Amino acid sequence: MRSALVVFFGPAVALGASCGGRSAASTNAGSGDSTNVPVLVYHSVARHHAGQTGEQRELDVDTSSFRQQMDYLEEHQHPVVPFDQLIDQLQGKIALPAGAVVITFDDGWLDQYEFAFPILQQHHFTATFFIYTNAIGNGQAFMTWDELRQLQQAGMTIGAHSRTHPKLTAPNVSLNDEIAGSRADIQRNLGVSPDLFAYPYGLWDRRVVAAVQAAGFRAARGLGDGPMNTPSTIFTIRSIAATDDMPSFERAIASRSASTP
Repeated sequence: MRSALVVFFGPAVALGASCGGRSAASTNAGSGDSTNVPVLVYHSVARHHAGQTGEQRELDVDTSSFRQQMDYLEEHQHPVVPFDQLIDQLQGKIALPAGAVVITFDDGWLDQYEFAFPILQQHHFTATFFIYTNAIGNGQAFMTWDELRQLQQAGMTIGAHSRTHPKLTAPNVSLNDEIAGSRADIQRNLGVSPDLFAYPYGLWDRRVVAAVQAAGFRAARGLGDGPMNTPSTIFTIRSIAATDDMPSFERAIASRSASTP
């Protein structure tokens, strides 16, 4: 089994090693078979509050910090591109502009709809929302299918994140139910079969990857390992987990989205 190596741009950077940034920008975000496009991963986007655990403060980005990060991307002219365009580049179909960034969200938390979505709209940014389907409409903390339709109608992409958010590498998990089942749930409720999958906890192994491929997904994202991807990582896309640390965010975007001619 492959363990998840999580890369944070913030105080938790020691949790994983990041790839070094390239020094010169060019007309595209790739060089040879490599593509250097940061895939940002957000979870909850809401004000910090008393009683949060250390892990929650790592994973949850304060609303003001999220706005500041999106402002930075706009002010420094970083093109925010859909996730599927990153896959197109890895497959040699298109060339992404220098400085391109992909934005993703995990789980389907309501605060993503309430706080992150309006900020994305104000900046005319797109993002992919990976949801675990049994949570949708199940309690006040999660989005409803109607809210997901609004995201979809506004140009956001809805991806699958399993049905119940288990560790898919565990031996007792039904991969077909969790992976193909989540794709079917989204098709049934939103009318579109998702092409993109994100592994819960970033955990995957060969058996899990094979199940994602068999379910008909085009690509899958892990959690961590940095910004560099190649055609061989299409079903294990590397990413960067977001934190509140703005100086680290700026360094991560400025260095990791640069590319060589």
